[in-house]
Amino acid sequence: MRKVWKEIDKYVYFITVILIILIVVTVAIWPDVFAGWIGAIYNVVIKKFGWMYIFMNLCCFALFFYIIFGRYGNIKLGGDEERPRFSTFSWAAMIFASGAGSSVIILGFAEPVYYLTNTPFHIEPMSEEAFEYAHMYGQFHWGLSAWAFYVPAIVALCYMLYKRESRDIKFSNALVPLLGSRFPKSPLGKLIDIIVAFGIVASITTSLGLAVPVMSKLISSATGIPESIYMNIFVFAVWFFIFGWSVFRGLDKGIRQLTNVNMALIFGFLAIFMLCTPIGEIFGMEINSLGLYISQLPRVMCYTDPFGDKAFLNEWTIFYWAWWLTFVPIMGMFIAKVSRGRTLKQVITGQMIWGTLGCCTFLGILGGYSLYLHKNGIVDLVSILQTESNEGVVLAILDTLPFSKPIIIFVIILCFVFLATTIDSTALVLGTATSDKLDPDQDPHLYNRFSWAIMIFALSIALSMSGGLSLIQKFAIVLGFPMIFVVILISMSALKAMREDYADRHLK
Repeated sequence: MRKVWKEIDKYVYFITVILIILIVVTVAIWPDVFAGWIGAIYNVVIKKFGWMYIFMNLCCFALFFYIIFGRYGNIKLGGDEERPRFSTFSWAAMIFASGAGSSVIILGFAEPVYYLTNTPFHIEPMSEEAFEYAHMYGQFHWGLSAWAFYVPAIVALCYMLYKRESRDIKFSNALVPLLGSRFPKSPLGKLIDIIVAFGIVASITTSLGLAVPVMSKLISSATGIPESIYMNIFVFAVWFFIFGWSVFRGLDKGIRQLTNVNMALIFGFLAIFMLCTPIGEIFGMEINSLGLYISQLPRVMCYTDPFGDKAFLNEWTIFYWAWWLTFVPIMGMFIAKVSRGRTLKQVITGQMIWGTLGCCTFLGILGGYSLYLHKNGIVDLVSILQTESNEGVVLAILDTLPFSKPIIIFVIILCFVFLATTIDSTALVLGTATSDKLDPDQDPHLYNRFSWAIMIFALSIALSMSGGLSLIQKFAIVLGFPMIFVVILISMSALKAMREDYADRHLK
């Protein structure tokens, strides 16, 4: 305990923990009051500043191209002769598993069904054009544009760790080139780190909020045990158990081994799924969606619906961009910790390519099958979605497969391992964000990581049982908003540092 006390950043750790406890207590005792507060803030953010999420996405893309085509892309993270800590497969797998989670499976099935009635560009619902956009749009929300959000944090944190040899991986430290060496210890510096910690909590809370109802539904279907609050608590407990095993194993033996198991399950699931579905028709949809994506990308990226009701924009694109922004601290810190020995160009390009391929594979195949079932009148997924939400859609789709019970059990195991990897990465990053002066290869104390897991699960349970998914989504959008300004500042800081360090130096 002395080591833990010495290691943690007491201001950031205890202020964040106290605030989370206050939120949990408020949600438990006065759920309507808390939902009212979040709803009011959400309405202001959406109505007045929704465009900023779209603009931020464009800025992250611009920084990506500036780095890979500019002179700073070849900066090596570490010594000139240093080799990567992890193989390319393990590195890519850890990034994908940490950044996607079980939500990519759940929404891979359900998201295209939403788009058949809540359409972008005011397309006629249930039309052929609506089906085409339904298959493509989810891949936009999970593809290159989404993974571009991580570029500023990756560049800033990697540069401070491996080129300026900082012993502190926190976001406030990444702002030293812009705001001075005293900034991390200042009240504003501590505020930045608290905002980052809250963003991390919001990201994983949303993932758990999406996953728990679906997992309860699938377990109930597989076992015959009725859904209940106890089933939900059991799901949370299993995730906590898997997380605990991984924490005690550490980064190299814990997260990496859990990720390797996860990837084996993913490949197995996709292989089984493709054998059981009309994969030829699904591939035809994917080729069409690729062409639609390429032809419509500028319009899709800049779509703000200025003369419409913004229903699709607010419920989907802005929600996603806010959710991805809350994941920025997790992915920035995690990718920085596992990317020693690579160049900046390799890191930001690799995470965008591998992350996009992984997510779009799920959205393309699972979403394609969902649209196939509904279009051919096999299952009325739109009606099921309206009455039973995501969990009903996922179960209805899986029930159409041969040997559906074993496949449902397989999906349950996959989702448990998938999200456990994300939870583990989240706790690792939260522990790092609330510690002082950790070496890049040093993990925060396991007691620190366990305490954050407890906070995450407590908040997730409280929000899930009080306001459901709608409240959790609004919570993510509200906490994602301050991250816009954090991302802008760390981008400016990283560029300033590189200009100063390489003003008179040649980069190959």
